[in-house]
Amino acid sequence: MFTYSTACHVASRAYSLCGRFIFIWGVAVTLGACASLKKGPIGFWSRNRFDASKGQRHGPWCEYFDAAEQQIANKGRYRHGTPVGRWRSFSPSGQLERKEQFHWRPRGLATLTYYHPNGQVEKTGQARYQIEPTGARFFWFGEWRCFSPAGQTLPSEWYQDGEKIIAPLEMGNQGTTTKRRSNVD
Repeated sequence: MFTYSTACHVASRAYSLCGRFIFIWGVAVTLGACASLKKGPIGFWSRNRFDASKGQRHGPWCEYFDAAEQQIANKGRYRHGTPVGRWRSFSPSGQLERKEQFHWRPRGLATLTYYHPNGQVEKTGQARYQIEPTGARFFWFGEWRCFSPAGQTLPSEWYQDGEKIIAPLEMGNQGTTTKRRSNVD
């Protein structure tokens, strides 16, 4: 028997399907129109864009080794000219060379991981990214843990303002200076 509730259900189902079709059609028309623009679509999904106020890199960013954009060189995101979040850098053969994680707080701090050609971690540590009047400055600092191509731990390297230094000394229990232990297995 055909009741009022059945009629309402059929009508709402038809409206729902029609509404979905109209929404999908609207999205397709919008994206098609955007694709025909000379600069491509503009939105949060767009890549390699510049902000309107200062002309700085902003949003998702990809760079390629070739003009056909088949061999990716690096991939990440900028916020008003400053790299933010997770970045990946690749070799021309497409192998991962480096990961960079730019932290929001403290600003300018980055954790880097370099890889051996076989895919094993080569070294990992921290760096600082500073914008100065003369330009951007990127330098390593602190302890950098090193690994062999087989994945075995090697002695750590220490950096201060981008310069490699001898392992720092720390105070022992009796107030004497002792050399920090290296990470050798």
